[in-house]
Amino acid sequence: MANMTTQGIVLRRADYREHDRMLTLLTPFSGRVETVARGCRKPGSPLMSSAELFAYGEYVLYQGKGRSGVVSFSLIDSFYPLREDYDRLRFASYMLQILEAQAIPGDRADRLFQLLIRSLKRLCYMPLEPRAVTAAFLLMDAALSGYRPRLSHCVRCGRRMEENEIRLFDIEEGGPLCADCASYLTPALPVLPREIRWMKDILQNGVERAECPPEDAPLPLLKKYLESRLEVSPPSGRDIN
Repeated sequence: MANMTTQGIVLRRADYREHDRMLTLLTPFSGRVETVARGCRKPGSPLMSSAELFAYGEYVLYQGKGRSGVVSFSLIDSFYPLREDYDRLRFASYMLQILEAQAIPGDRADRLFQLLIRSLKRLCYMPLEPRAVTAAFLLMDAALSGYRPRLSHCVRCGRRMEENEIRLFDIEEGGPLCADCASYLTPALPVLPREIRWMKDILQNGVERAECPPEDAPLPLLKKYLESRLEVSPPSGRDIN
């Protein structure tokens, strides 16, 4: 069968046999791809860099009857500085696990792919607060996946609210609750007005141009919200708060 050329980034890797590695890639137009890099663990193998976590580049994949195989690889970025900062590494690893659970084989994922690359670059090369970068990643992932939260109106009765009125965020409905609706038994989390302002700022301006301070990022809330939507709980998310 014909080879497939695609950009990809390694979401997960696992040693296989003596010299191989099984890889899970995120690709822009084929979603999640399972492949194997044969011989990549041999000294001097030209595929060595293709089989490292976070490896981002152009893959040529052979599409056989079973699992595909890596034919060649051209590295674009290894995001190596992440390995020198534990906090940034754990946030980056959490992003990979979210997208591994979310991406569907064969489905287009170009917007999520670009979100991941931009977010890793921010963690790796920019002096941005890693918690804020991760919170922005989760918020934009939710928006791109059809779960954009509603931040100005009560998600139960539809009444428009001022930011200083908001005290609870309904996880199931994806937005704030007014005082009347908050009295009902509902899976809601506390939210501060400054956190609502931060989410509005990120959705409008992006994390690099946001004016709200990074400490206002509601990371635990956004983590709970997106994980509940995707019905996943990545292991690396246990220490993300």
